[in-house]
Amino acid sequence: MSRFYADIPLAIDTNVELPEMVFHHWTRVLRAKVGDQATLFNGVGGEYEVELTEINKKDAQARVLSFNPIDRTEPYFVTLGQVMSKGDRMDYAIQKSTEMGVGEIQLLTSERCEMRLKYDRDQKKIDHWQQVAIAACEQC
Repeated sequence: MSRFYADIPLAIDTNVELPEMVFHHWTRVLRAKVGDQATLFNGVGGEYEVELTEINKKDAQARVLSFNPIDRTEPYFVTLGQVMSKGDRMDYAIQKSTEMGVGEIQLLTSERCEMRLKYDRDQKKIDHWQQVAIAACEQC
């Protein structure tokens, strides 16, 4: 069963509109059909089983069926200090550290650091890395 992060309020016996990323991945990439089920989590605690009830051209609706209070958070909190690197190496470091249970990644620079975040456009890099971490959470 697929598992997705959805930054929306979730409650049993409600209908929710799927966030764009979940909609795209579940209905377009995985080709889900009405009646298919998946797990949604929103980072508040626990997981929700949902059933796809409606698929439109640009959005989809799901019915929240049940709640599983499972707590997948590690019993400890780990902060990783990571010197930034270019390209896929930084994505890989974020992915693997998230999979191992790191709760926070502090971006660092050093004398031999390959990149520095200085401008507003660098927010795109941070947003990308956030999506890498979310994808890693969905997979593990």
